[in-house]
Amino acid sequence: MRLGVPAVFFASMMLGCSAVSEPDSGLTLTLIHINDTHSQFDASPASVKDAKGQPLYTFIGGHPRLLTQAQSLRQQANAEQIPSLFLHGGDAFKGSAYFELFEQKINIDVLNRMNIDAMALGNHEFDIGLNKLADFVDKINFPVLAANVNTAAEPLLANSQNLKPYSLFVLDNNQLQRVASVDTAAGRELLAVFGLALEDMRAIAPDTGALVFYNEIQSAQQTVDVLTALGVKHIIALTHLGHQRDLALASAVNGIDAIVGGHSHSLLGDFRHWYLGNQRPYAEMVINPDGNNQTCVVQAGQFAQAVGKAMLTFNRNGQLQACIGENTLLASKDYFNSPRRDESSRILPEVQAETERYIAGLPRTAIVSEDKALRDVLDSTYLPAVQQAYGSAVSVTPRSVNHVRLPGTAGSDRHGSALAGYIADAMVYWLNQPQLQAKTQRTVDFALIGAGNIRTPLAAGTVYEGNVRLEVLPFNTPLSIMSISGAELAALLTDTISATLVPGAHAGKFPYSGKLRYTAKPIAQGKAQLSQLQLWRENQWQDIQPEQVYTLATTQYLADGNDGWQVLQQAQQQTSDRLDVILQDKQPHVYAVKRVMALQDSSGAVSYKAQYQAVPALPCKTSGSDCKAAAQAFIEYLQANPELWQTPREPTVTLLH
Repeated sequence: MRLGVPAVFFASMMLGCSAVSEPDSGLTLTLIHINDTHSQFDASPASVKDAKGQPLYTFIGGHPRLLTQAQSLRQQANAEQIPSLFLHGGDAFKGSAYFELFEQKINIDVLNRMNIDAMALGNHEFDIGLNKLADFVDKINFPVLAANVNTAAEPLLANSQNLKPYSLFVLDNNQLQRVASVDTAAGRELLAVFGLALEDMRAIAPDTGALVFYNEIQSAQQTVDVLTALGVKHIIALTHLGHQRDLALASAVNGIDAIVGGHSHSLLGDFRHWYLGNQRPYAEMVINPDGNNQTCVVQAGQFAQAVGKAMLTFNRNGQLQACIGENTLLASKDYFNSPRRDESSRILPEVQAETERYIAGLPRTAIVSEDKALRDVLDSTYLPAVQQAYGSAVSVTPRSVNHVRLPGTAGSDRHGSALAGYIADAMVYWLNQPQLQAKTQRTVDFALIGAGNIRTPLAAGTVYEGNVRLEVLPFNTPLSIMSISGAELAALLTDTISATLVPGAHAGKFPYSGKLRYTAKPIAQGKAQLSQLQLWRENQWQDIQPEQVYTLATTQYLADGNDGWQVLQQAQQQTSDRLDVILQDKQPHVYAVKRVMALQDSSGAVSYKAQYQAVPALPCKTSGSDCKAAAQAFIEYLQANPELWQTPREPTVTLLH
């Protein structure tokens, strides 16, 4: 079965979580899982509805709290004599100031303290290069799994003993122990966890070297068949594909008992009381193609904010009978009446106990203390450098500025991310400054940015340079200026929006805009239609004309056609007038693009590469170069507009439902 199967088809296959028959003395297994932690070691700002339905401001998650919860769930399973596994669905890298300063080293240190059994290979694990990924894989005390990745031609990973297709575990005295091979199992009952990475990784990740990525479904079935032939009775897939592709995988492959996923940041379940929306149910069961077996599919959100727990029960023949559980959001005991969360707005001591009881009673919520030892490591070893790196204050916002990937999710309205719109405005502002225009000889008409380029919302209070450069826009994001026709623009928006409308789809490609507004509405499953597309020009909104050519600003990553923005690559296949902008010695510097090539590896996977007029590649790693142009644009925009937050921004994106 191909990927992208319509959700209506899935609906006919979902059985819910109840058992189809009574288990008869088979295995019971607890899966504890996280995904897309993105180096969010500290807790995240959050808000929750109080007893009167009004927002109460607090913090959730963070790795010290996550560790406490995982240990508690493990201890509970042990007390009940139920074997358990603690799994990570990938994307430990990127997304915080800690990561920008300490990269893979802090992840090695922190994750090695968490007793993880296995991790999937995420796309952001490639963000800082193969050398550092290889260092991470070599030094962690758990395996990274990817059954559809061939490392043979890539010297940095070819001989890795810790990046492998699957791990085997034996059941011994109600505990699961990792073993090297079937031979060492000595006849004991076997369980396997195998990994899957994105088959289109080369079109998403910046540096995959000579790795080859194979088809997810074919690789999964082949791996299951091999494991079954080895006598493995229970098989778990640990994936970084996105929830929609996990559902497709479950419907297309025989023999997977459970899929523990990542990539789409899907906090499965109803978390509207936390302003985090209501997504697909946790632990959906999907019938396999053979009609005889079923697969349980789970995922646990993002940023170490929640932990998933699924309990699987099998009959004595090894068939999955039931899968029940939920995601639990990890709450703190700090509550404030203001989004600034300063001491002056902390709730009064006389209502603290009552508030704690209320929060603890909320569905899918637990008040969890931070692990003291891990908190001490972060505070003493890493936090001082992080605090020093935040630099100067550039703005003050009286309220939190939200960011969501898809409008209408995570408690947002039909306009989605307010922060993305401000950043797109900043791109237009910065590139149209006289200093930049003198170098580019271009006037930018509008800007587009993908939701995934932005990693966190902006918390209320003082905004420092580090908040922007280390948290909100941590990537090397050169800005690109290029021509685009009205027809190409409409096709780009239609394609990227449509791709995010499939339930459970990865929404990082969703386009937000500045000086351009559009309205889109679903017209079929996975299909959007634009009903409005206008440019802000001469102090009024004007309709985009299909034949007219405009000047677009976006990020280099998207301008190359990555993350589903192939319309831009196709427009530059033969020739391009694109200019990429970075900073060198703190001054803007412009590089002209000749064309953008689509390259295929031996598996047929496509990656995109810009061919520059004068250099082989942008010198982002050269001393004095700074490729965080998008971050710099936003910083300068905030500095130039101190009253920016006083007046709400007119929405430029509307997604009807």
